[in-house]
Amino acid sequence: MSKATSSSLGQAPLVRRLTDLDLVSSLPSKRVFANRLADLIDISHAITLSDFFTTLDSVRACPEPANTDASDSLFDQHRAAIRASIDASFMTQEDEPIIAGKKAFRLPAASDNTLNAPEAAVSYERFYSLHQSELERRVAQLRKALLAQLQCKSDALAQVAAIEVALGPIFVKYSRRCLATLPKLVAKRFEHLRLHQHQQDWVAGEPKLWLQEGGWLARFHDELQQLLHAELTLRLQPLQGMLSCLTSEDPIRENP
Repeated sequence: MSKATSSSLGQAPLVRRLTDLDLVSSLPSKRVFANRLADLIDISHAITLSDFFTTLDSVRACPEPANTDASDSLFDQHRAAIRASIDASFMTQEDEPIIAGKKAFRLPAASDNTLNAPEAAVSYERFYSLHQSELERRVAQLRKALLAQLQCKSDALAQVAAIEVALGPIFVKYSRRCLATLPKLVAKRFEHLRLHQHQQDWVAGEPKLWLQEGGWLARFHDELQQLLHAELTLRLQPLQGMLSCLTSEDPIRENP
């Protein structure tokens, strides 16, 4: 096993994909997690959270019991719909694909003029940003549904939900800042492949060949699609923790 491969073991799929594309370093941070988490909480948030935790024990489940039997299917349905919306953008049909009543975001047109224009990389940057906005919106919808179930299943899980609501804005702000770098990295990867193609590919002026299997643009589109799926996996990880609480027979042991 190569050093690059072994160093990526245990990393999130998104980190592995970016590392494989040589867009980020594969070296993991050696900082203690608690210290990294503390850096995200400024003094105003710390005061607010301190006050919140003094009242956490008083949080109780809502009067109406929640039906959590369908939590797994709810999660799977949302995940499948989001994946389908990503894949729809990479379909090759002439007609614009429609997923759940919405038009999919379209890839930038593949022509010699558009792909050689200075703004070509910006077009892919914008394309990725649009998908990110949609990912955030749809994941937030699923989060809201799972929170509602947590809040009504038991007092212990209602308190878990309260913690999630309290910490949510902090992590959303942090994740937005981190994930906002991805469209720039996508543009960087596009420029790298385009430059490499112009230097080595004698069919540089025929975009239809670029999109065939083995072509540099087909390769880039495949990388782009995999990155979006990896980002979705990352965004869903906190929700999978919530789902585990809902579906476990003994998610949190009550204090005696």
